[in-house]
Amino acid sequence: MAYKAIIADTSRSVTEALRTAFLESGFDVYSFSNGEEVITSIPHIGPDAFVLGISLEEKGGIEVAKFLRDSKDHSDVPVIFLINAFEELDEDKISNIPHHGLFRVPFDSGEVARRIRSFLEEEQGMDTLPEEPSLDEIAEIERSVQKRLDAAEKIMSTQIRNIVKKEIYEAAKEVEKRVKAGVLKELQDEKNT
Repeated sequence: MAYKAIIADTSRSVTEALRTAFLESGFDVYSFSNGEEVITSIPHIGPDAFVLGISLEEKGGIEVAKFLRDSKDHSDVPVIFLINAFEELDEDKISNIPHHGLFRVPFDSGEVARRIRSFLEEEQGMDTLPEEPSLDEIAEIERSVQKRLDAAEKIMSTQIRNIVKKEIYEAAKEVEKRVKAGVLKELQDEKNT
């Protein structure tokens, strides 16, 4: 199942660049330019991540993030803030809001998508540990491995036998050739004497 990301920024080009990067990373993407619309859409979308511009229409990204922080269902959802190139940043406001990064325009859209995916996969990895296989599963795996080893050994034995036969045959031909050469030489020597 694909992760769902809400991307909200007033710049259409920023939103489209992020949308493309997130789609390429396998996300379902929902775009907004209005903070109030982001908040009202949350129950319907059930997003896994947010990328929020600091300056949004009606409610800004910090206000949306405060809403998320105070929400029991979405307080742990990763949030990344976006800030325009010449926009002032109120460090005090943003320091009180849990977030997973701040990107100033221009930025690498792919890096934003990778960072969010990394957080989500890290989080998911901590929640789900692999189950220990049962004794029956272990026995089945052992039988399967042993069958493969036996088949490989049989193939190897046949191949080795064929190689040894070929070597013996070639050695026998070489010995025969030398014996013939030796006999011919003896015959030549007897004829000459």
